[in-house]
Amino acid sequence: APLRSFSRCQKASSPSLIQPTMTNPSTPSPAASAQPQPDIILQGFNWESSKYKGSKGCWYGLVNSQIDSIAALGVTIIWLPPPSDSISPQGYLPRDLDNLNSAYGSVGDLKALVAKIKEKGIVPLADTVLNHRCARNKSGNGAWTSFAGKYNWDDKAIISNDPNFPGRGHRGTGVPIDIAPNIDHSQKFVQDSYIDWMKNILQKEIGFNAWRIDYARGFSGEFVGKYIEATEPYLAVGEFWDGLDYDGSYLRPNQDAHRNRIARWVDSTGKRAMAFDFTLKGILMVALKNHEYWRLKDGKGRPAGLNGSWPDRCVTFIDNHDTGSTQAHWPFPNDKVLQGYTYTLTHPGVPTVFWDHVFDWKLYDQIKKLIDIRKNFLINKLCAVAIEKADGEGYTARITSSIDPTKQLYVKLGDHNWSPSKERGWEPAFSSRGCAVWSRGGIPEPPKKEPAAATVGQALKAEDQSTPLARVQSFRKFNQTPLAAENITLSTREGPRPGTVVLTAQIVVDEAVVKESNSLQVEFFAKKGSVEQRAAKKFE
Repeated sequence: APLRSFSRCQKASSPSLIQPTMTNPSTPSPAASAQPQPDIILQGFNWESSKYKGSKGCWYGLVNSQIDSIAALGVTIIWLPPPSDSISPQGYLPRDLDNLNSAYGSVGDLKALVAKIKEKGIVPLADTVLNHRCARNKSGNGAWTSFAGKYNWDDKAIISNDPNFPGRGHRGTGVPIDIAPNIDHSQKFVQDSYIDWMKNILQKEIGFNAWRIDYARGFSGEFVGKYIEATEPYLAVGEFWDGLDYDGSYLRPNQDAHRNRIARWVDSTGKRAMAFDFTLKGILMVALKNHEYWRLKDGKGRPAGLNGSWPDRCVTFIDNHDTGSTQAHWPFPNDKVLQGYTYTLTHPGVPTVFWDHVFDWKLYDQIKKLIDIRKNFLINKLCAVAIEKADGEGYTARITSSIDPTKQLYVKLGDHNWSPSKERGWEPAFSSRGCAVWSRGGIPEPPKKEPAAATVGQALKAEDQSTPLARVQSFRKFNQTPLAAENITLSTREGPRPGTVVLTAQIVVDEAVVKESNSLQVEFFAKKGSVEQRAAKKFE
């Protein structure tokens, strides 16, 4: 991520948040209309996890010891930290890619953890740092540009416009960083190396089957698309993080340009990648903190962020190892975290829950309840959202499953006094300070009023409005069988509109029809020359 605090291969600094020039995203592919089951990601580490040396030996061992609790939580994907040898213990300055002994544990610890994750039916996701890589040795010119391990590249693997590490590759295709050599993904040997590492080492040897693409702004999404196409993961999500649009410290109401930059990156991958919804995170934090709930509805009435414009390609989150944890570069307001999860775990996209919130903040039970609701009511990334209120007082939306439209939720943020009707099947499902969820598993039909049974001697009428014609005939039908019309009395009166008449047929109930009087109808028939009119009306 662009704001991490770790040492560079030689020195560290923070790259500026430059906005790359991109083309408009094309229309999502038909495959995006599929109806997947609900997925939930757990980020299984924080910025300090690599330092763990407790009773479980290493971080991989600690996570392994928590697998039963993680499975019970209901998540379907676990995001693990960068697995390779790294200059920084957190793993974001990778060096020898094929060496999977890291500060988080040994390759054996990693294999044991991934095997246990898969045993629980959960998908293991690897954090892949593809934009940059640290060299092990200096080149002849004294620069750290000679790589080691299985993928022992030279400076041809480094972009020609790298700010600190002279490379002989092509010009970069994104926004370079200055903490490590930026890799030239246009080189075939680089592409082959990354595909081999991801496919043969991370997938086949370790068992990973999903990817996070670190610092996706650094190189073209075209190459990410190639890596995804070659490895066919269950899911791949990119970190395309740049600044939102502000007037000084004030977040501008319209953030369409920001989410469109993320969408264009997704589009550049051939729509193969998803993306973290940084737009929504920024809007949601301000909306909850300042009671500006109107921000949660865009100009077209949709949810804010990529969540509203392209939910099929959206991964939502509250905080991660960069924005929260000990780095806290862009933390969610502490007292609004549960309100944030109430939103993300009931809305479109694939939501992420953070290790710190689940285990360190002791929010396990509340987050599990929200996950249970999401899964039980089949709220997936394509669920429908009808926003009924978004103003300075609060936010209310009705969420409908795209898998089973009879399964619905109502979500409320804010302290306004409102709740849906219990008579319509709504039941309380979750509540906490400033947030609540109601659910119903089927939409009850309004009770039908059956007409009272007729009695012998009762007069029943049927009426129709028509233009006055020369001759009017009528006959009654009983279960579609014509009956004698001698007991039907026909009358007319002037209609409510000029040139119309109301035709009334009346029948007196007798023993022959009393039991079937509720299904008795009359057919009006009028004819003048070649013009005919027919209208069937029920006796009441």
